[in-house]
This record gives sequence, structure tokens and C-alpha cells, in this order.
Amino acid sequence: MKIKLIVFGLFFYLVSLLFTLPAAMVVSFLPENAGIKLNSVSGSLWQGQVAEISYQKKYKLKKVEWKLDWAALLSLQLKLDLKFNNGAQALSGKGVVGYSMTGAFAENLLIDIKATELLSYLQLPVAVTATGDISLIIKSASQGAPYCQELDGYLHWQDAKLKTDMGNIHLDSANIELICVDGLVQAQLQQDSDQLTTQASFVLKDKGVYQLNGAIKGKAKLDPSINQALSWIGKKDAKGATLFKFNGVL
Repeated sequence: MKIKLIVFGLFFYLVSLLFTLPAAMVVSFLPENAGIKLNSVSGSLWQGQVAEISYQKKYKLKKVEWKLDWAALLSLQLKLDLKFNNGAQALSGKGVVGYSMTGAFAENLLIDIKATELLSYLQLPVAVTATGDISLIIKSASQGAPYCQELDGYLHWQDAKLKTDMGNIHLDSANIELICVDGLVQAQLQQDSDQLTTQASFVLKDKGVYQLNGAIKGKAKLDPSINQALSWIGKKDAKGATLFKFNGVL
């Protein structure tokens, strides 16, 4: 019994020593070819801050703060209360992220971003300008095979507007429900405005194979050139909605 207590005490001491090491010291061991750069690191692995984290000189998180949940270590989980803020009109987020014996997980995660900023990270085949506020809320998510064990979340795009060469589209608001079914990521889109109504479902299958299908219906206030272009993507049903179906690999 005494030996077990000594071993447990020694293990707990070593873990405590590890997570109270200065964060800047640990960061110095990151491989130079990882593409990750951290500026102004302070605190410890238990609780610390980073002024900026950049990946491949393109993606950046600023004012990053974290706090380790010590109690989670007893159940062999690495659990961090994380938050970051790139600015008043830029990407920000907060929530719990971690790693367990079964993989990565997240809880009560909230990420806010402007549509214009999100579009800057995407390479689209056509010229599109987007405005509005996008919020991603993940109540709970955990890694599984092939992608997830659990996923309960949604994405909300408020005051959504698109500007294209053919005209402007006012989407009003769009909501996407995120769930996990048999390890596959599924998303259900609902959108309705005085110009357009959209319903769509998306499934991400194994090996990056995806399937997207749904219906989209233009209304009287939609730009005529855009309304006409809807016929290019599929046939119309009895209610005048254009049906579409796409398959591919991400």
C-alpha cells in the first residue's frame, strides 16, 4: 500500500512539474519546419498567454489564453479552457478543447468571424463578396471513426449578403445544424429571405467523399439574371424550386 502511495505521489509530482514549466521553454522545442510561430509567450503550461500564433504566415490567432483543468488529468484527459481575440471586428473564440484516450474533443465552443474575413481564407472559382456575422457554436463534439463520435452544434450567418458579378443576393439569415451520424459529419441548411429560400443537406463520408443535395427557390425580388442562372444547376420541381445534387471529394 505504501509503495502504491509513493508511486502515485511521484507520478503526481512529475505531472505537476511538467505543467508548471514556463510555457516559453516548452515552445522552444517546436520543430522549425512545423510552420507554427508563437510570439510573446508567457505563463506556464497550466495557465498562460500568447500574443500571437501564426501558421504558415497566413492563419493567425491573437491574444490567446489558456487554463488547464487539473481535475481532468485524473481521468486521463488533457482539457484546456481556451480563448482568443483577433480584434473588435475580427475572429474571436472561446470554449473548452482537449484530448483523451479516444481522441480530441470540444465543449461549449463559440467562434465568431465576419463573412468578409472568412472569405479571405477561401479560394473560390468566381468573384464573390460576402458580408454579415458568422457564429459557430459547438455544444459538444468528440473524435471518432471516420470523423466523429459526437457532434452537436450549429452555424448561424446573420444579415447574410452576397455580391456577385450577376447581382446581389440578400439571404437575411442562414442556419446550419451540425450532427454526427454513424461517424459521418452531416449538416442541414435552412435559409429564407424575401429573395431566396434554400434547403440543403450535406454529408461528409469516408476518405473526404461528400454529397450535397437540396432545393433553392428564387423570389420576385431576386435579381432576374441570378434567378435565370438557377436553372443551370438543376431541374425545377412542381413548386418552382430548383433541385440540385453534387458529389465529389474534398
